[in-house]
Amino acid sequence: MNRSLKALGLIALITLFASCKKDDGADVTPPRDYTVQYAAEKVQIEEYMQTHYMTVDANFNVTFDTLVAGSGHVSIWDQTDYPKISKNVYSVAEANVPLYTLYYIVLQQGVGIAPTRADNVKVAYRGQLFDGTQFDYNPLGETPLNLSGTIEGWQEIIPMFRPGVYVDEPGSPNPPSYQNYGAGVMFVPSGLAYYNSGSGNVGAYEPLIFSFKLHAAEYLDADSDGILNINERESEFSDPFYYNTDKDKGDVTLDHTVAYKDGYAPNYLDPDDDDDGFSTQLELIDPDTDEEYPSFEAIRTNICSDTGTIKVHLDPTCHPE
Repeated sequence: MNRSLKALGLIALITLFASCKKDDGADVTPPRDYTVQYAAEKVQIEEYMQTHYMTVDANFNVTFDTLVAGSGHVSIWDQTDYPKISKNVYSVAEANVPLYTLYYIVLQQGVGIAPTRADNVKVAYRGQLFDGTQFDYNPLGETPLNLSGTIEGWQEIIPMFRPGVYVDEPGSPNPPSYQNYGAGVMFVPSGLAYYNSGSGNVGAYEPLIFSFKLHAAEYLDADSDGILNINERESEFSDPFYYNTDKDKGDVTLDHTVAYKDGYAPNYLDPDDDDDGFSTQLELIDPDTDEEYPSFEAIRTNICSDTGTIKVHLDPTCHPE
């Protein structure tokens, strides 16, 4: 992956490193106060969206230009051709405390299953600064990268889209391509990017703009418990960081920062999802056949106690024989 997608910092439980890292011995400016810095950048991001317009071609390539009065163009902020969405998120870094508002534009939603922040993806993208400088460009998006090794802005926004379909028609003169992929634009404050460290042509405290196309996704099992990450979240587009069903927490959604302070991992990083002393993998055996359930959908409910619709691996009263 490119230098511009290095991780800002990952929690110890999933230290999955990007293939490129900061240069050893590089000078790092002492960090500014996160809350003060973000307040200034939020104004900058919103002002940019209100004073610039975007042009989108048939292949969802995006260009940005300054809005001129009387030109007939509509600002990014006010345009209605594509949904403008905001997502409120916290950083996983303990010292990074602001509640961030991440703005993004949906150019096309995509048709596959949305990945999680711990899955592999193929993404074509362009990264630029707010002065228009392009600092990174990957027009093909053929190299898989793990989202957990990217900046936090990517980990939050890419999973809000679905991948496309790979098309290779035998005998066709056209090269293979991806179709119906998710495509969008994200505006990332530096606190969810490189903050005071910078990266390559990105300086310290630089908010970033990415236009991107989510071509493909590979769905992984981060904790090797037999259940894919995409099945260890509450619903599609929800963040698996926030889903934890350990028995002493109840079947509830937790703020991941609280969960980690208390020593609890979310389900997708927890090999014993109901904290009953038996690994999730051991609980995925159908007692009627003594074989593994053939799919996540096939995992039984209500075979040990009257627990509603909870699946057996989330039921602390249900243990393997």
